[in-house]
Amino acid sequence: MKQKQYLFKSVMLFVFTFSSLYIALAQERKTYTSLAEVWNDVRQQNIIFKSAQIQTELANLAHKTSVGNIINPRMPVTLNLIDNTRLQSNFLPAEIFGGPSGSFREVTFGQQYNALFSMQPQIDLVNMSSIAQIKSAKINKELTASQNQLNELQLYENLNATYHNIVSLKSQKDILSKNIDIAEKIKTIVSNRYNEGVARKQDINEAEVNLINLKDKMEQLDYNLLMQEKILALYFENNANPEIQENLDQYASENITSVNTSNAKSRNVILQSQMLRQDIKSLQFQYYPTLSLISSFNWQNLSNDFFFAANSSGITYNFIGLKLGWDFPTVTRLSNIKNKQYQLQTLALNETHVQKETETKAEQLAIEYQKAQSQYKNYKAISDLKADTYQKILNQYQENILGLDRLLISQNDMLNSQINVEISLANIAFAKHKIIIHNLY
Repeated sequence: MKQKQYLFKSVMLFVFTFSSLYIALAQERKTYTSLAEVWNDVRQQNIIFKSAQIQTELANLAHKTSVGNIINPRMPVTLNLIDNTRLQSNFLPAEIFGGPSGSFREVTFGQQYNALFSMQPQIDLVNMSSIAQIKSAKINKELTASQNQLNELQLYENLNATYHNIVSLKSQKDILSKNIDIAEKIKTIVSNRYNEGVARKQDINEAEVNLINLKDKMEQLDYNLLMQEKILALYFENNANPEIQENLDQYASENITSVNTSNAKSRNVILQSQMLRQDIKSLQFQYYPTLSLISSFNWQNLSNDFFFAANSSGITYNFIGLKLGWDFPTVTRLSNIKNKQYQLQTLALNETHVQKETETKAEQLAIEYQKAQSQYKNYKAISDLKADTYQKILNQYQENILGLDRLLISQNDMLNSQINVEISLANIAFAKHKIIIHNLY
């Protein structure tokens, strides 16, 4: 039954691997030996950086628009073509036209065809709200850059986790591969002893079970590794098929001397508060009067024959002046100001919390790195002892002093201790790069 399950898993792994390789043929394959190398290429391909560029351009456009809105130039242009299909008639005393007294005469006034072209240029001379919006747009540029930086930081931290998951899984595979060789040698020893009549059939079964269990662990690692590699490829928007090859032994004796205090998150909260304050000021300035320069230039053409007829008459009239406007406060505007003031209070609390959180995080990163180093030293000592114990029990088994069960237990203890060493080394590498990334931002 176990052999059938093993065969099924092997087939599924082959299909999964084959399909992954088929997809990878269309992708660029590149080998990386450090997280920094991966990050350099991710920056070129990941959509978050393209999105950040668009957000930056939008913020720049908003700033330019706010500068133009200081005077808020407007020039409505209209062209009216009116056909008075029936002109208004009035009754006037006939005496005006030499008629008898007391009688009236029907007279039609106006022109049937009326064309009017009008331009009304206007600019604001004083608009405090528009002036305040310039600073809002400037703060928005800084806030956009800050948010892009936070998004980049989050992406880098996620990439760090995925990258070192892959490195850890690959190093675990190497350990498992060596232990599978050991398990096969144990099985050979047991088979030889069985053929010599000094071992039982149960011993062969146990040796086979041990080997299958190790191969199953290898298959599970392969599945996990494939999933992590697909996650890594997604950082490249699936345009690349990265291959990670890094030796964890280099992290066994490294030290991180200092952890800087990162200002990225606290600066973002401060900019949010500044933005809210400026928005409140801009809304409050809308209560102030505005002074505008207004003008109107009009050209009118009248005719009873048709629009712009040869015998039509033209009229031009213009004006220029100043307009003082003032809007009474509305309930909606007052509510918006109050709402933003409440948001500002929340941000003030958040700002204090983020500042303390930032200080604590630097200490946590240092402790996390020290913890990973300490754990590695302990696991390495245990691994050396387990390896020595296994070798002694193997010798005792070959001398018929100890049974197979002790040997298999010892091998699994040795395997687990070796895997713990590799995981602890990966944790050191991960913690180290967390500090590096933290110090960059």
